[in-house]
Amino acid sequence: MYEILPYSPEKESRWDRFVMDESMNGTFLQTRKFLNYHPEGRFSDASFLIEKSGIVVAVVPGCNVEGNFISHQGSTFGGPVISRDFYSGNKILEIIQVMNDHIEKNFKGIRLKPTAPIFATAPTELLEYALENKGFTRHTELSCYTPLSKDVDPLENCKRECRHNYRQAEKLNLTYGEIPDSEMEKFYEFLVLSKARHNTKPVHTLSELRDLKGRFPEEILFRGIWKGGVYLSGMMIFVFRQAKTYHFQYLAPDDNQRETNATTALYVNVMREAAQNEFERFSWGISTEDGGKYLNENLYRFKENFGALPCLNARFEK
Repeated sequence: MYEILPYSPEKESRWDRFVMDESMNGTFLQTRKFLNYHPEGRFSDASFLIEKSGIVVAVVPGCNVEGNFISHQGSTFGGPVISRDFYSGNKILEIIQVMNDHIEKNFKGIRLKPTAPIFATAPTELLEYALENKGFTRHTELSCYTPLSKDVDPLENCKRECRHNYRQAEKLNLTYGEIPDSEMEKFYEFLVLSKARHNTKPVHTLSELRDLKGRFPEEILFRGIWKGGVYLSGMMIFVFRQAKTYHFQYLAPDDNQRETNATTALYVNVMREAAQNEFERFSWGISTEDGGKYLNENLYRFKENFGALPCLNARFEK
């Protein structure tokens, strides 16, 4: 028999151990250690665990939004997060049915955003099939990634324009490295300006970024480019070690320094760092808007200049 256990704080260590050590598609973004950096009360948490005979077989991070169950708003990905040992045809159909019955009994609608395939450690097609089999509608957004290899300089996979811009930047003797705490405020200042140009704001405050940096020093990195000690551009990176993937999260360039091609140099150096650390992908994130209805062609073309290949992120609704 399966049992539903609503999440409560005393289950935090059990939840996080399952996500990081026992699941086939869990990432640090679905741990309570990550989700709990949000101030108490920001979200109406509706997360739950699914057990069978005392063994956790799945966790489903989510929020109650106007009576609907929505994948947790405090993370890029939600659930379901599935046990490696229970990821087989008959078991996954049972787990999704149990999850579905619980949510339908307590909520008006459902929107799930499972971990994207490139961040999972097992193929996600079985999970996606099970969700569609139980009546969920699949919606996709176009993302992309650049393949990496320790034996190949990422610059070789870039198109001619990108290689030219990088070599122009190289002539300026730019410096690449970790953004120190003393420059986090400057990074955030340029991040806010960058987002404002697209009529949006950062999801995180500066204090939240500092908190995350302290909580996850190996999973959340800040890298920058300088010229003679002057900040030119910076990036926030999520590191998915189990999936051997670096993911670009935020870019914070000084737009007055565009002629230096510092941002091109930053992307190439981050990919080089990832490749030398034996990571296999650099993830660029989505290039679509309005839930996947529109492709930002200029943005996607920019990523293709760095050797990016297409992949899909999916959400499931009912």
